Amino acid sequence: MTPHLELPFGDAATSRRYVSAEQIEDTVRQLKDVVSVRAVLGPSGRVDELHVLVNPNRAPKQVARDIESAVRAHLDFILDYKKISIAQVQSRAPIAGGGASRLPRLGFSDVALTVNGSRAEATVHLLRGDAVYTGTASGHASGYNQLRLIATAAIRAVEDSGSDDGTMVVEDLQADLPVAGRKAVLVLVSALGSAKGEELLTGSALIRQDTWKAVVNATLDAVNRRVSLAFLEDEI
Repeated sequence: MTPHLELPFGDAATSRRYVSAEQIEDTVRQLKDVVSVRAVLGPSGRVDELHVLVNPNRAPKQVARDIESAVRAHLDFILDYKKISIAQVQSRAPIAGGGASRLPRLGFSDVALTVNGSRAEATVHLLRGDAVYTGTASGHASGYNQLRLIATAAIRAVEDSGSDDGTMVVEDLQADLPVAGRKAVLVLVSALGSAKGEELLTGSALIRQDTWKAVVNATLDAVNRRVSLAFLEDEI
C-alpha cells in the first residue's frame, strides 16, 4: 500500500485529507528543470526525504523555493525545507548527430599488477574525456585476491575522479563464470549512503582476451550508474 501523508484541513480535529508520495512527486515533477524526483515518507506519513534531480540551469536554492511554493499552492502543505535534497546533473556538449547531452561515463584506460613475494599491488587508470584518474590497491598476492585488488583499484580510481567519497568496497568477485559458452566476471560492490543505507551494486563483463580488463569493466558496470551523474549537494 502506498504511504499517505496526513494533513490537517479546515478544522484539524474533525476533518483530514491525505496526500500520497505520488502526488508530491507529480507536483514537483512539473517544475522547470526538474529531471526526476522521489519522495520518501516515514511510517507516520511524514516527509522524511525529498530527493530532486535537476538540470544545472538554476541555483539549487531557487529550485528549492519553487518546490516549497508549488507544494504549498497545489497540496496546501508546508514542506520542511530541511527535508529537500537538491542534486544537479552535469552535462556536456552533445555528440554531433546525437541526442540529448550526457555526462561521459568513466571508461577503461589500462591496468597493471605487480607481485613481490607474497604481496601484490594493482594500479588502474580510468578515462573521462581527456582526464585520467588513477587508483591503487595492495594486499596478499593469492590468485583470487589479485583480481579483487584490481577491482578495488578501479574503485579507488573512481574516487580519484571525485565521483565517490570512499563509501564503496568490493564485497565479492567471481571470475570465469560460464555464459553461453564464454567466460564472464561478476563483481558485487557495497555502497554506503546516508539516504539508502547500504546499497549492493552488481556488474559483469565478458572475458574477451584479458581477464584483468574484464574485472575493471565489470566493476565499472557495477558503479557507473551510480557515479555517471555528478551530484552537487547544496545547503539549502
